[in-house]
Amino acid sequence: MPKTIEVLGDKVSLRLTSNDTNGKYSVLEFETPEGVGQPPHSHNWDETYVVLEGELDLNLNGVSTIISAGHSIDVPAGTIHAPISKKKITRYVMVAQPGGVESVFTSLEANSSSLDDMQRVVEIVTKEGVNIAM
Repeated sequence: MPKTIEVLGDKVSLRLTSNDTNGKYSVLEFETPEGVGQPPHSHNWDETYVVLEGELDLNLNGVSTIISAGHSIDVPAGTIHAPISKKKITRYVMVAQPGGVESVFTSLEANSSSLDDMQRVVEIVTKEGVNIAM
C-alpha cells in the first residue's frame, strides 16, 4: 500500500518513489478539491500530468492551461506552473523525472505544525528544490 500524505488541502499517494526506481522517476497520485492547488513555481525536474477525474489548470507560464480527464501534458524542467483543481474533486497522476519529488511532500508533512505560515512553507519547499515564482 502506498504512503498517503495529506498536506495543504491535497491528498498525495506516493505510488513509486525514487527508492523504488533507482532514482529514475517518481509517481505520485493527487486527489485535490476544487480551488486547491500550488502557487506558481518551477524546479529542475520534468513532470508529466495525467488527469484521471475532473479538470486541472496547470497555469503554464501564467497562461491558463486546462487538462481534462483522460488527457495528459508534459511540463519540462524550468517551466513555471501552478496546478489548481477546477472541479469538485480532481484526481491526477504526476510522474517526475528524475525521481525525488516525494521529498517535497514528506518534508511538508514532517513540518505540518508550521504550515499555516506561508513563509515557512516557502522555506521548506525551497530546500527541496522548488523555486516559488513571486
